[in-house]
Amino acid sequence: MPIKLCTHLFPDDHRCGSPALRGEAFCYYHHPDREPVANPIARHSRRGFHLDPPADRASLQIALNQVTTRLAANKLDVHRASLILYSLQIASRNIPQ
Repeated sequence: MPIKLCTHLFPDDHRCGSPALRGEAFCYYHHPDREPVANPIARHSRRGFHLDPPADRASLQIALNQVTTRLAANKLDVHRASLILYSLQIASRNIPQ
């Protein structure tokens, strides 16, 4: 059974070429139910954020709060969050009590 491709047409009349969602005519990116980010700069903020290296317990707590807040708001993927949290755990062992 051949893979159904997305039927989205770009302004220069070429097709998307990505696999369409099961039972749909469009891929995930071009599906009409998906709400695109209105501000292109905000799109880049989903990918990452600046996290200062923790120097003391207070800055460690701030970093932990930033990671968990972004994770809860679905602005950080679980794999990246787990790596950051593991790094913060290692940093907490190196910071004196």
